[in-house]
Amino acid sequence: MTIYVSTNIYAKTSFLNIFKLFKMIDNKNQIGIEIFPILKDGKFIKEIIESIDELKKYPISFHGPYYNIEHSAPKGSLEYNKAINDCIEVFKLEKTLNGKYFVFHHNNKVVSADKKEEMIYNSRLNLLELNEISKEYDISIYVENAGVNSIGNNLFTEKEFIEECLTIENYILIDIGHINANGWDLENIIKTLQNKIKAYHVHNNNGFDDNHDRIFKGTLDFNRFKELYKEYTPKADIVIEYGDVVSGDFSGVAQDIEFIKENFDFKQYH
Repeated sequence: MTIYVSTNIYAKTSFLNIFKLFKMIDNKNQIGIEIFPILKDGKFIKEIIESIDELKKYPISFHGPYYNIEHSAPKGSLEYNKAINDCIEVFKLEKTLNGKYFVFHHNNKVVSADKKEEMIYNSRLNLLELNEISKEYDISIYVENAGVNSIGNNLFTEKEFIEECLTIENYILIDIGHINANGWDLENIIKTLQNKIKAYHVHNNNGFDDNHDRIFKGTLDFNRFKELYKEYTPKADIVIEYGDVVSGDFSGVAQDIEFIKENFDFKQYH
């Protein structure tokens, strides 16, 4: 089990800020990096290339490409092919860095009622194809509960998401911020999917918007999550997935990392 910090927090500033943050952490033995790729951003690519040797010092995972990516597009369409091809580019980079896993969203665009079943069908095909391709790179794909009701891009209800997770071969990454924003039952999901959950995205919000704020800034009871984590999934990875809203608060983020290190029994399993 590892505590990862997602570079999503620095997607609008500089990828290199992750190393500035890590300088504020005393013991980095349990700390890794989840890279949030921005493939068409020349600055991002340049900073990644410059950081290869430094990145190899840390446990690495990758979020799947997000911007202008749609896995629910019809097979054979330009959008479908772009999603596959961009994921392959990330697989190659992850292979170089010995990454542990890759995070998949079934969809990113808004869901209309008349297109929902078609979108689910298409995204399943996309995932199946990526599962086969990922084996060539020895990479595991974790499926995330990605949608948020207030944005209109939630492809599944709570019940449907659980059923989907129980039928696919992939392990699951649970985003607790999305669960809070959607009003889903956190305990029900963790208890039901405990044997499939391998990681969490942790952040907080106001119970409606996808704020990606600090773990104690919002309506989600993070201490309650801590207890559920310990009871049902004590070996799962924790990924701190903050957004740009806290990108300048280096000391605050470092404090949250320390809280997780001290309160989630990581030493017991490290």
